[in-house]
Amino acid sequence: MKKGTLISLICINILAMIVFTFYLMKLPWLASDEKFLIWSTTVMDFSSRDMPDSKDYALINTSYDLQLIDRYDEFGFPVGNQAITDRQKLAQLLHVINAGNEKPKYIIIDIHFVDSSAFDDELLTALKILDNVILSAHINDFGELEKPIFDINYGISDYLIGSAFDGVYKYQLVYNDSSKLLPLKVYESLSQTQSDKVGPFIRLGDQWTMNNFIMNYRILQKDIYDQEAGFNPVSLGELLYLTDEDIQDFVAGKVVVIGDFFENDMHETVLEITAGPLILLNAFLTIWHGDTVVNIWFLLLLTVAFGYLSYLAFVEGDLIEKRINKITRGKFTKYLAGFASYFLILSITSLATYWLFNIHINVFFIAIAFYLTDQIAGFLIYRRQSKT
Repeated sequence: MKKGTLISLICINILAMIVFTFYLMKLPWLASDEKFLIWSTTVMDFSSRDMPDSKDYALINTSYDLQLIDRYDEFGFPVGNQAITDRQKLAQLLHVINAGNEKPKYIIIDIHFVDSSAFDDELLTALKILDNVILSAHINDFGELEKPIFDINYGISDYLIGSAFDGVYKYQLVYNDSSKLLPLKVYESLSQTQSDKVGPFIRLGDQWTMNNFIMNYRILQKDIYDQEAGFNPVSLGELLYLTDEDIQDFVAGKVVVIGDFFENDMHETVLEITAGPLILLNAFLTIWHGDTVVNIWFLLLLTVAFGYLSYLAFVEGDLIEKRINKITRGKFTKYLAGFASYFLILSITSLATYWLFNIHINVFFIAIAFYLTDQIAGFLIYRRQSKT
């Protein structure tokens, strides 16, 4: 193959693989091999993770503060009772917060407000006084947005969980190209920055991040059980036993997260079973600290790695493949050795992108793409040589 042709093919393949990489990164699911790679790299970074200062956050648990309301069937007839978060207690808490001299920096209320109660007017009055507050909205089984019954600022708090994949590994910032998720709206408010979706990317001021990204968990579920970590959620009912001044001091100047941290809103993540409100907080912290910012250095690293892999695909010979084939010479082993070479090099690349940029790449399917390119190139070269 002529040198000029080889360089052109390598450049075209690098560009195609980078586009394919970003396409895979925006998908909601992962291959099983990638889950293990993500888990192992996250565990290695676990002990040295950069936890935020607990003094900047106040977590309020609603797991054990419930009240009963009527439950109705699809025709509007009462069929019994259902438990919801105690809205009277929540309204009482917000009234106390509103009376304080220093308000919270922001209040995230991760509670599903879809049914009415006798205390809704009292709660709505307290909510409207607050400046920086956001409620959770959800996508129902029909793909429709279920807004809170209160006319208050809201954001979607769902994450991509379904039959195609079995845990919260990736998080999405914009749903259906237009509906912003709760962590993104909190980021916009606190940073005074507007975001725009451009293809698979989100533009945050002068920075770019992926719309779908693998979260960097800065606060783990185990941390909220650890007294020394300082992130212990205080139950709503217990908090109301304190004086108004103590409650106001507890939330003053902090990002307050209110929700079910222990019982009915638990989800599988890359490390452990984690509460929904804590996942929301970690998603906010991921973009707040720029953990998944895509910059020129990230693209340069991909270009170098994909350039080498493209060279392997178009030129015969690979040190790793040769060493594997020296051990065993079976036909199947030959194919496996070729794929293993790409998978291993891409795994090392993913480790590098994670350690340097907090970004994982989808190793398994990119390795398949390079291996298929290798096989097609080899077949075409063989045919050309046979004719001559």
